[in-house]
Amino acid sequence: MTLVRRPKSAQQTITDPVELVIAPAAIERALHVYEQLQPRDTSVILQARKVLTQHIFGMVDQGEQDEQKLIEGGLAHLKAIERDRGNKIGP
Repeated sequence: MTLVRRPKSAQQTITDPVELVIAPAAIERALHVYEQLQPRDTSVILQARKVLTQHIFGMVDQGEQDEQKLIEGGLAHLKAIERDRGNKIGP
């Protein structure tokens, strides 16, 4: 699992469990579900991880802390991208 370092606001501490535990777990779970839905190339999975990481941490920045909602939001975002790009996430 790869942790993403982001600048902290004055109100957050480095030990924020949402950023250190919940968000990375939500990213991994959403990616696992995404991989199970349909076989995809490694490049697509890597791009999906990048998209999920950005989107889920964006949700955390907006105050979301529920892991299930983060997972659902991440998967919905991937689905929207696929729909907009004609079922293509990757390069």
